[in-house]
Amino acid sequence: MLRLASAEQLLHEPPSCRYLHVLILTALQDGASRLELRYTLDGVVPYYRVDDRDWELTPPPPELTEHLKETVRQVSRLVTPERPDTTILVGPPQARFEPLQAGWLTYELDGRWLDLRLYIDPREPFGVIRFDIEGAEEFSAAAQATLATYAELLARHEEQATSA
Repeated sequence: MLRLASAEQLLHEPPSCRYLHVLILTALQDGASRLELRYTLDGVVPYYRVDDRDWELTPPPPELTEHLKETVRQVSRLVTPERPDTTILVGPPQARFEPLQAGWLTYELDGRWLDLRLYIDPREPFGVIRFDIEGAEEFSAAAQATLATYAELLARHEEQATSA
């Protein structure tokens, strides 16, 4: 479960968890039906789908990229199927088949819960993390208010850090 009690909480979260919160809040605010983190040679490229169109979001800093999959796994309930005996005919030596991990992430915002269906393609260094979202519109106003408050707090926090 990923719980957000207040915008102030975000300032004290670990960076990868904070980034995940902001991605989910942004997707909820805009009424997205899907959120994806696509792994490439250059890092992670986040997308979300609104009205059947994919929109690219700001990628995380490189130091967060390596922690995102593990953060998602820690806050989610996953079902990892057994790996079947499969012979890999094409690919690097010692390649093996890794089945898709599936499950859900329960997100709590303002005391209300939303279950996001979750799929993780575990192939390294590539793969994808996909969240399917139903009912984002119900959380849109709360997500927007939380993001606005967080932006104000972050600006104030950075001002204090530079003036000190």
